[in-house]
Amino acid sequence: MRPVTEASLLLSGQSLEIGKQTQVADDRVPKYYVIAQRPEGGKVVRTGRRVDLTISAGTESLSPPDLVGKTLQQATDEIRRSSFNLGNVARIAHGTPRDTVISQDPDATRRISSAARISLLVSDGQISANAFMMPDLLRKSIQEAAQIIEPLGLKPKPAYVELPDQPFDVVLDQRPPAGSLVQQGDVVEYSVRPSGNVALPDVQRKTPELSYVVPTSWFEREVWVYTVDRNGAPTLIYPLERHYVNNQPPRFVSGSKVLIPPISFIDKVTVEIYLDGQLSKLYYFEGDAPPVESP
Repeated sequence: MRPVTEASLLLSGQSLEIGKQTQVADDRVPKYYVIAQRPEGGKVVRTGRRVDLTISAGTESLSPPDLVGKTLQQATDEIRRSSFNLGNVARIAHGTPRDTVISQDPDATRRISSAARISLLVSDGQISANAFMMPDLLRKSIQEAAQIIEPLGLKPKPAYVELPDQPFDVVLDQRPPAGSLVQQGDVVEYSVRPSGNVALPDVQRKTPELSYVVPTSWFEREVWVYTVDRNGAPTLIYPLERHYVNNQPPRFVSGSKVLIPPISFIDKVTVEIYLDGQLSKLYYFEGDAPPVESP
């Protein structure tokens, strides 16, 4: 057990570098002393290798974030951005919308270790007659997981991670956890370390709702909206036949707002908005990145 300054000098003398430093509260180890390292001591490593250190923050304590009322995804993301860890996630039937955090342990009024685990109680919504128990996918191959969830009408949403100490092409975690109540159409998120040799499920995403305001004009204008998928195939999404009036496409006066509902896509999609046949605005979506807008 050494202070981090001494550890830095020692690594430098061995032609190694300090990598990621993670601080955790520990009342047994003095503040700024090394608790653990990765790779572990005694292992043969190449010159210039970065060594990640876990460093004591002493008896530091923090108030956990207030997660009640947030969605499970929002709460999980907030915990992962902090020094805290996600604990158990339990679900019960509740009047709040599905995946809403009902309570947390410890709650936001307490002072806890900066590395403590925060467990969540999450709403399963109103119990549906079609609800069933989420199967256990952990450590199953991608193919096995697909064979389990697809016949149930569940939608896979894999997240690709690079974790050198984990096996390839198997489910490393899952949300919702096994035993939760789910129903047809629910999304199942899981992490997988891809080898590149196994085809992984396509990830279905949705754009946010978009709107287009017709610019200033003395006459009515026509608005047409197309999507262009990852293969370059265009599809007209507005106006459709149901939008026509007297067998004519709708026309809009200056200042009218045309709403474009969320659009499902895989990998990437471009939304093109035409005004009287001329491209007026373009939105480009790729993965979970914010859209790129071109006026």
